[in-house]
Amino acid sequence: MSRMSTKSELVPLIVVRRAANAIDFYSRALGAKVLARYEHGPERRVSHADLAIAGAAFALTEDTRAWNSDAPPSLGGSPVVLQLSVVDADRVVEAMCDAGATLVFPAQELLGERMARVRDPFGHIWILRQRLQELSVEEIQRLRDELFARHAAADPTALSSTSARPKDGSTLEDAPTPRQASRDAPEPSTGDGRPRGARIHLVLGPVGAGKSTFALRLVRAHKAVRLTLDEWMAKLFAEDRPDDGVMAWYAERTARCIEQIWTLVTAMIDCGTNVVLEIGLLRRREREAFYKRVDESGSSLTIHVLDAPRDVRRRRVEERNRAKGSTFSMIVPPAIFELASDLWEPPAHAECEGRDVRFIHTTG
Repeated sequence: MSRMSTKSELVPLIVVRRAANAIDFYSRALGAKVLARYEHGPERRVSHADLAIAGAAFALTEDTRAWNSDAPPSLGGSPVVLQLSVVDADRVVEAMCDAGATLVFPAQELLGERMARVRDPFGHIWILRQRLQELSVEEIQRLRDELFARHAAADPTALSSTSARPKDGSTLEDAPTPRQASRDAPEPSTGDGRPRGARIHLVLGPVGAGKSTFALRLVRAHKAVRLTLDEWMAKLFAEDRPDDGVMAWYAERTARCIEQIWTLVTAMIDCGTNVVLEIGLLRRREREAFYKRVDESGSSLTIHVLDAPRDVRRRRVEERNRAKGSTFSMIVPPAIFELASDLWEPPAHAECEGRDVRFIHTTG
């Protein structure tokens, strides 16, 4: 190992929990080279490491309250976004996600570059940038003006600095926890007396995307309560299901269930309990109404969007109907699967702007 160069340069020092795991992740996912590594204590825990990715230097250190070194989960997110120029953005995104990162925004062509946004397992956001063409500052400014104008036309509040913003940069492996404090210290609270830190995790996606399995992982990771519309409908109304007029019958009872589920959600959040929700919301207008309700309540929201190819989802549903395993709630007939798949509207960019949205693509 060689010491980092002492020439004048700006070197990001990122704070993480489980520094040794972070070094392994950045090495596997981004090909980072370890320039220096320092350990301390009887357990020889990593206290600092210097790394480089294709010559771009950065350092990392362990979350340590005494030094005011706070990792994203300790702060409820990070105000810093790391930008990395790469040769092949899609390949790097795939490598990072395979190693445990979460896709925030998929790769797209923007401002003469192909860009993607990824959250690593330690809460840090990375933008992967692949240069496609050389543009002048004036050309980029013109494209940015056009981009902002389109967003403003689609949603006048989307670009406002006061729009809803994520308050938690946690992942499945790194749930937020209170900072180290005396056991007798009062629990932090919001201005209305509500315990700080409780969060709603909304799981979205078409039928067969793997939402229930993923939701159970969230429950374990965040010590949350899971509320799922399918289970409520199956327990309360399955025996009363009519032979005709099923859609109108289902819509009316779904609305009633969601109202009661929301009552429980607000009570749990007021008590400081995390909640994982699977309540359908296939259409954008349904989701926008739900977001408005969440915003008005002052609750924190993370949105997890799962998807998979239609044929993969169809096979999963057929197998779930047959096996009736741990995530089974009710039989989904082929016609209902096709109808629900047709109704699904994936979140567009305007819907995601200013919100903590995480995309998970499942296959196989």
